[in-house]
Amino acid sequence: MRLLISYISFFLIITSFALVGLFIGPTDATLSDLINGLFRSDDGPMKIVVWSIRIPRVILSLLTGCCLGLSGALIQLSSRSSIGDPNLFGIGGGASIFLAASYAGIFVLDEHWIFLGSIISSLIVSLILSRLISSKDLTPIKLAIMGIALGTLTVSIGTAVISFGRVFPGQVIGLVAGSFTSSNWDKIVYLLIILIPVLLITFVLSKRFYPIMLGDVLSKSLGVNPIRNRNIAMSLAGILSGASVYAGGLIGFVGLIAPHLSRKILGNHPSHLILGSTILGGLLTLFSDQLARLLFAPTELPVGMASTILGAPMMMYLAWRLK
Repeated sequence: MRLLISYISFFLIITSFALVGLFIGPTDATLSDLINGLFRSDDGPMKIVVWSIRIPRVILSLLTGCCLGLSGALIQLSSRSSIGDPNLFGIGGGASIFLAASYAGIFVLDEHWIFLGSIISSLIVSLILSRLISSKDLTPIKLAIMGIALGTLTVSIGTAVISFGRVFPGQVIGLVAGSFTSSNWDKIVYLLIILIPVLLITFVLSKRFYPIMLGDVLSKSLGVNPIRNRNIAMSLAGILSGASVYAGGLIGFVGLIAPHLSRKILGNHPSHLILGSTILGGLLTLFSDQLARLLFAPTELPVGMASTILGAPMMMYLAWRLK
């Protein structure tokens, strides 16, 4: 019963944030105008505002957060690090380098190839990180230091690539600090193509990931191959991270916060951790986007700045608890 109430609460909170994103914002239109635009059949300006700008932005921010939350859960399960986060550990940085090169005009590709390239770039970084974890059996503290260093390196490379091209400031901010101003239905379709199968695969394999938390030696004694399962988990995390960076840029701390909130609210059962992290990641990103959009309207803050306000205190608390 408690779990059902929690999931219903998540749904109601997400719905309320979605309604805020749909009907509140810097515009001269009244609420009745926006409602009419939601149901009108012609191509009037209000219909364009609602169906081409606001609804895609709400859906895309939600799906991007779902990818980040699930990716964070996979990283924390497979790396034994309580501060695992796809963008904090540099996995999303792989996609940011690829996108920076695209923005700078180093190569010109169709949109679907840019999406695929973002995923492959993050996948490569995630497999490198997985290899380091398996070969060195890193402690959580060492892994956190290495991951943060890797994340800083990838952002620096991406920034250097951008500096060689004539890139609009808005694109730079959107990539480095997160933005959903360029949301559209195509990006929503791309994210759904990735999120749905990865979520299903994670559900099927979730019980295999838990023994890795005990360490490689104990997990082997339980009949689990830690290296293979870690590679699978980190690969899935890399795919999700690349998709999220393509959709909304580098948005930090969502992948860190969502799994911890899920454990607190729903418990440690594998299926609830996976589903809860996914839902809470979407909720946090949707809330961060609305906060960034409305706090100083009509000026927008980067979404990553809003998520950092939420996540940095959690990061400091978790780091303080590490031994």
